[in-house]
This record gives sequence, C-alpha cells and structure tokens, in this order.
Amino acid sequence: MRSLIALLLTVVIFPASAEIFHYIDDKGRKVFVNRESQIPHKYRKQVEVREESRSLNGLEPGPELDPRINQIKREIHRSLEDIDAALAELETPVELTDNRIVLPVTAVYGNRSVETRMLLDTGASGTVFHRDALKNLNGATYRAGEARVASGDKIPVDAINLDRMEVGPFKVESTRAMVIDPVGRSTHDGLLGMDFLRQVEYRVDYERSVMVWEPDRYEELQAEREKLRAQVELEAEALIESLSKP
Repeated sequence: MRSLIALLLTVVIFPASAEIFHYIDDKGRKVFVNRESQIPHKYRKQVEVREESRSLNGLEPGPELDPRINQIKREIHRSLEDIDAALAELETPVELTDNRIVLPVTAVYGNRSVETRMLLDTGASGTVFHRDALKNLNGATYRAGEARVASGDKIPVDAINLDRMEVGPFKVESTRAMVIDPVGRSTHDGLLGMDFLRQVEYRVDYERSVMVWEPDRYEELQAEREKLRAQVELEAEALIESLSKP
C-alpha cells in the first residue's frame, strides 16, 4: 500500500517537469534524489539527470493493481478537496483602503436578503446598517433612540429584528441591528460592531486582502495539508530508490 500511494501521488500530483538526479555511492548503489543539493560533493561529477515523467509515468502496474490504485486516488483527492474546502470556508475577501476593512455581510428578513458592504469597527458596540442598504428587505423598523455623530449632532436611530445575518462562515439567527440615515456621503453600508465581533476569532491577511476566521483552526488545516504533501514526497523518494534496485 505504501508503495502504491507513493507511485500514485508522484504521477498525479507532482509536476511532470520535476527532475530526478542519481549517483553511484562508494558501495556501488544507485541513489536517487530530487534536488541537486542533496548530492554529496564527491559524487556531483558523475550526476545524471532524467525527467521524472519518463521514470515514473512509464511504469504500468499490472491489471490486478488497478482497483487499488483507483481507490487510493479517490481517497487522496477526497482528502485534499476536503481540506481545501474547509480552508476556503474560513476565508472572506475584504476591501482594504486607508487602514479600513470592508467586508461582505448578508442581511436576511423573511424571504428577502440583501448583500451589504460593512466597515469593521471595533469601536462600535452594535452593528449599524444604513437605511438605504436595507430598503429592498421591506423590513419593519422601530424607534430605538438617538446617537451622536462625529459632528456632535444627534440623529434618530431605528432598530430592525433580522431573521439572520451572515458573515463569512457564520450565520447569526434572530439578531437585532440598528438602522440610521448616514450623515454625508459614505463608501460603505454601515458598521459591523462588537455585538458580532466579540463572538468570533479572526485575523486579517493584508497581503491577500482576506479575512481569516478561526485562525487557529485555519493554521491546523494548513499544517495538515502540508504534512500530507510532505508525506507524499518522502514516499515518492522511497519508491524511486526501491525501483533503482535490481
């Protein structure tokens, strides 16, 4: 089984253009490596290079191995796809401008939903939508008091009881949000506040403009994927060495 896994993954996953080096050691053994840096200096003059695609893709297992190879192939692909899907679920693309983070938030009321662009604001105690952003929901709002804005003026604040608010992989049921008429021009649809943010863990990947939810879990999945790929490489090297033996 181990050799079968190595053979399958080397053929299916590794790039066809990768090179395999080999040399003869002091005991007359042919040793295969996949990086020239792995060859001891005293053997580098005799090194030969051949394409991995020629050495491995030319192997044709007997018919009795085909069902096992197909089963392994399915299991490997399923494992990698599951990990990739889990990683993708924990990522949300965001807009980064002037040290501001704007991310997509879906508001659901009855059988209607709207997609909004909300500014992440750890200084806001609650989530606040601009009224125009929710107009297509036709949702019932009610007076909830007043709020003081940056200019010092007070503005009326309404509230809405949403059936659901969706942010990344999270779906918050029966949530209450504030609704205001924004003062001046705005480039977003409201503020995503601490009523939601305190319930989740997150970090921002500024290089990729991505919000990573549950970063500990995310890193565990990445490590699991790398471990699988590393195991594949080691097993492939072991297979190549075994194939070189008479």
